[in-house]
Amino acid sequence: MAPFFPFRRKKPSVVEIEEAEENLRHRYNGHRHWASGKRFQRPFISPESLTERRLELEDPKHSYGKQSYLNPNRENDHKKYIDLDTYYSTNKSFPRRLIVQATPEVYAETDNYPRHWGRSRIHGKVPFIISLSELCLNPFGFRRYEGVPDEEDDGDGPRQARKENRILTILKGLLHWITSTALTLSLAWIIQLMISVEIVTSPWNDDGSAEPYEEYQNVHWYWPKHAINVLDQSPANNHPQSTVAKLTVPRSLVVRDEVSGAWVSKNTKDLRDKKTGMLPSYIFLSFSRANFVGTDEVKLREILYSVAERMLEHENVHRDPQTPSLEAFWVDVDCVSGITDIPAGANESPKTQDVNSICDAVRCAHRVYIVLPSDSVSARQTWGSRIWTLPEVLLAANKTRYCFTESTDIDLLAPHDVSLNDMYESFWKPPTNDEQVEHEDAIGHLISHYTNTIKLSELQLFTFAVQVMAKLSQGRDVEGYTTRDMAYAAMGLLSYRITPCDDDNTFQAIARLSLVNDSNQLLERLVCLWPNPEKNPRPLQAQQDYASAGSETLLCNIADRDQYLTHLWDIHPICDVVGIGDDSYEPTIIMDRCKGIPIRWKDFPRLRYAKEIKGLGATASQSIVYFGAWALATGFGLFSTAMALAVALSTGGKTGEQASNTEANDGFTNAQLENLRTEIIPNYLVAIGIFFALAWIISWFAPWAVRQLCNEGTKGTSSHLVGFEGTMSLHDLEKAMYGNYNHRLLYAASSTVFSGTMPKSNIRVGREPLDPGHWKKEMKRLGFPGSYRLFTIVDTGSMTVSVIAAERPPVVALICGREGGMLRVLLCSWRFERNCLYRECVVRMRSSLEEQATYNDWLKISLASQGDVARTRVSHLQYLRQKQIDEEKARLNEEKVRQRKPVSEESTSSTLKGPPSPRVSLFSAGDQERLDRVARQ
Repeated sequence: MAPFFPFRRKKPSVVEIEEAEENLRHRYNGHRHWASGKRFQRPFISPESLTERRLELEDPKHSYGKQSYLNPNRENDHKKYIDLDTYYSTNKSFPRRLIVQATPEVYAETDNYPRHWGRSRIHGKVPFIISLSELCLNPFGFRRYEGVPDEEDDGDGPRQARKENRILTILKGLLHWITSTALTLSLAWIIQLMISVEIVTSPWNDDGSAEPYEEYQNVHWYWPKHAINVLDQSPANNHPQSTVAKLTVPRSLVVRDEVSGAWVSKNTKDLRDKKTGMLPSYIFLSFSRANFVGTDEVKLREILYSVAERMLEHENVHRDPQTPSLEAFWVDVDCVSGITDIPAGANESPKTQDVNSICDAVRCAHRVYIVLPSDSVSARQTWGSRIWTLPEVLLAANKTRYCFTESTDIDLLAPHDVSLNDMYESFWKPPTNDEQVEHEDAIGHLISHYTNTIKLSELQLFTFAVQVMAKLSQGRDVEGYTTRDMAYAAMGLLSYRITPCDDDNTFQAIARLSLVNDSNQLLERLVCLWPNPEKNPRPLQAQQDYASAGSETLLCNIADRDQYLTHLWDIHPICDVVGIGDDSYEPTIIMDRCKGIPIRWKDFPRLRYAKEIKGLGATASQSIVYFGAWALATGFGLFSTAMALAVALSTGGKTGEQASNTEANDGFTNAQLENLRTEIIPNYLVAIGIFFALAWIISWFAPWAVRQLCNEGTKGTSSHLVGFEGTMSLHDLEKAMYGNYNHRLLYAASSTVFSGTMPKSNIRVGREPLDPGHWKKEMKRLGFPGSYRLFTIVDTGSMTVSVIAAERPPVVALICGREGGMLRVLLCSWRFERNCLYRECVVRMRSSLEEQATYNDWLKISLASQGDVARTRVSHLQYLRQKQIDEEKARLNEEKVRQRKPVSEESTSSTLKGPPSPRVSLFSAGDQERLDRVARQ
């Protein structure tokens, strides 16, 4: 099968687009529908949300229609509309629309946020024999007749009081026994019948070996934008990612002109000593334009030159007589080129080269002076909020002074020595913590590292630097820069440097910087981190309940403890990042060696029951079931023989006159026929009655025996990850999955962010809350956005239950790391047309799960959820379209003005002398039609 190339796809026709839009409306009409033998309800969204969904699903060419998926076999025969969420069907090897089973409480609630998947009622696949046995034993579902004792009180919390009227209890018990006896006498024989005639096989067996989890196989076939190995990245990008950082001197310095005596910028090649080739010593001026708001470039240069002249004079007065005098300084207004064009044969423009070598200019400087307009706290903190100033003073830890541009106090005109520890108290605001999240003091850790108070690892140094730069990039002094400049600002502190790429977004620049430096698998650890929900979303979103999208939020909290109270460096990856995706609206990476397990949402699967047939009870239970089945089968066998003999007796002999002293046609004599009629057949009937009666009597115990054989079961015999929307009590969940209740399921300990509130004190498992609304209260307390929903994940391999909060149901679990004796597992949703997995949640699971999961080759993973990416994409596209409409309006307005403008002086005077012309509408009908067409496009 030929590989699939998106650029070969022809643009859909108008008819195809209309059919696709009609399909989209059909999928979101909220009606009930049948699919795969199951009834489900389609989602319903408002027309405004449907328009946004249509915009979100457009391809890069702004067209909407059927899309293909390139499966692991490189086949793309299956085309599908992109509308509802999908999952990868391991059986059919193509994407299918997602249907999620939901609890009755979820069905009764009103959807305040869009839902992008079908919804069905919860139902399990319990064997008929077990359902029939439970109907006979407990027809009304009373808890006291479940056949298992209540859990012992472990003293962890209050137990639910069960006070009931004694008379009501007696009446319930009497009703139960009468109904149960009647049903057992009338229906229990069906269990023996079905097993005896092999209509069904027994659901239990004595094989306790574990069934493996279903395999998940997927491959991302497309090139990464950037890769560790240049052979693995896009052919359009054939340059290595990095070079070893080498010290570079600044390209220019400001010195006095020998002729005019004015300060001028000169190339450092012309300033080197002709004998020694050494560069003259210079001072470095560090300032923030936010401290000089309203000051034009000429005035700012005049102020900085005055300060530089004063500081050079101070340095020369206090210098060692044996050292040469200082006659030069570096300031970015003159030493950073304004040329942004990339010369032929070069990889970066002169301006980019100067900006990215600021760190080397600091290293080579004799002294670094911080220039402030005044000695105020606001002036200091404004300077500290610039992304370039922190690396400057960190690299100049022992040669930093600060000064002021003007002051009435003569003492303030002189420079002041300052240490990094002193600056920490006044130049940067301390981190603020809320009641749930404790933020790391990243600036304090960096200062301690560069003052040799502590020694940070390469991973910690990179992490703290990224977090500081990410937060500083949100400050006031970012005019003229993009947010990706935070990567280039942090680059000066690291060993390797990257070649700037104008097409990179913030995450791509940081990810490239991490790949080329010895950051100890930062990206692999970052993908396993689960940051706390953002309290103050970006103003890009209209609904403040939505979680923030984009990489800035992720990077601003990269050094903090996550929701599991774990730092980035506490996680040990078990997979590898091989490249960075080329997506504009989401932070994506390409990962290798991930282990995946699919999550089943449409229903509970048929589970296998394993019972170790040891002990008197198990042996007796199995003997009852099989002996009763044998008796019933024997009775049927005798009945069939008796029927055959009766038929032979009626057709095999002759009448009395014809058969006297002769043999029957079939060899029976009259004596034999008489013997059949009088003795053998009656004896058969008696035996049949005895065996049927015996089977019926034994069948009275069959429901109890079946419960005993299927009530326990070995853990791990049927391994699945099954999910549903909402939460249920363990009693109801176990009955829906297994048909009866026997304390099989437990809440997993420390698996999700909800686990910490209900632990048992004596054993490492979770307690079931007594309040049905407990999970929603916890979700609100933990600060999850309103667009998130509660989902329950059941691991039948370990018999554990985990409650998660996510915006969309994840369809695959990816094992990517380990931490604290447990695995870090990404729960991801999926978009088939992009073949991208979106991280919806991160959970912790048992370590033994790793050996039972399937390895995958390259997978594309987004560190943002699908909902966050969709909102970011829609907001950006809406902004671009509105901008296009505004530009078209401005162009039409200019055309109207140009048409009304006189072409000569004579026509102007005649127009002025003539009567006033009537007012003309700005846009004609044709213009308005063009605007509408632009809006539609």
